[in-house]
Amino acid sequence: MSEPTRLENALREGRFAVTSEMGPPKSADPSVIAGKARLLGPVTDAVNITDNQTAQSRMCPLASGRIALDNGAEPVMQMTVRDRNRLALTSDILGASALGIHNTLCMSGDPIHIGNHPDAGVVNDLDTMALLRLQATLRSGHFMNDGNEEMPGEAPHLLIGATAHPAADDADVEIAKIRAKMDAGADFFQTQLVYEPERVAAFMSRLEAADLPSWPKLLIGVGPFKHVRMAHHMRDKVWGVTVPDHLIRRMESAGDEGDTGMDICVEVIRALREIPGVAGVHVMAIAWEESVPEILSRAGLVTARTT
Repeated sequence: MSEPTRLENALREGRFAVTSEMGPPKSADPSVIAGKARLLGPVTDAVNITDNQTAQSRMCPLASGRIALDNGAEPVMQMTVRDRNRLALTSDILGASALGIHNTLCMSGDPIHIGNHPDAGVVNDLDTMALLRLQATLRSGHFMNDGNEEMPGEAPHLLIGATAHPAADDADVEIAKIRAKMDAGADFFQTQLVYEPERVAAFMSRLEAADLPSWPKLLIGVGPFKHVRMAHHMRDKVWGVTVPDHLIRRMESAGDEGDTGMDICVEVIRALREIPGVAGVHVMAIAWEESVPEILSRAGLVTARTT
């Protein structure tokens, strides 16, 4: 059997976990992933490998994850239900575990019409809840079919991730979704970008009052503004993200926009560390991965890694 992953150990031990994210290239060049892995691996517990993000054709997260692992970063393999049916998803899950990739994240996927193949067929054979159940079933040593077919060999070792939205307008509805995802097999959750930690604190209080069967492991999404245009874009164009006016004004008056953007991210991380129940942060530095080590250094986060 495989040993627990670094992320699995961090969550189990109650350390403040740190994950980040990288996008595979729109080519067959392995050096892109290798370079990002060498940058992010030493400062994180795990790194998300995105799955054709923004519906653009990219190197698959299975191959990218193995390249990342070979270059010092523990991957979280994102899997979208948009592009593959249950047969293909099962194959990817089994293959990933065989190659040492054991962390996953279930997602629906960005709308196909915004990508570089807008006329491609959307699969959606399963929804994200069914993908969680598929992984939990495989982890138990069975296939998710009518006969609950027993697997003839080793079952995959999986740490199963799902998404959550602590800044949702209706906290009760979101808590019900988290409960359902946990029941389906989710071990941890990653969230959309957050710039108002006080909303996370309020949500965590609601979670505590909800009396869930176990405490969900929430990794809260954070990220730096590289420039003021990015702050405006996040405020105006990105679903689920709220950027307060005072942060927009701060970016607009900044002498060094990137440095100020990093400072804002650090301040959010520090605030999140003070909120009981937050399991860690997921740092999304979109097309600016080189900022992540500096952000984590300013935030005082030192990731304990197992070998």
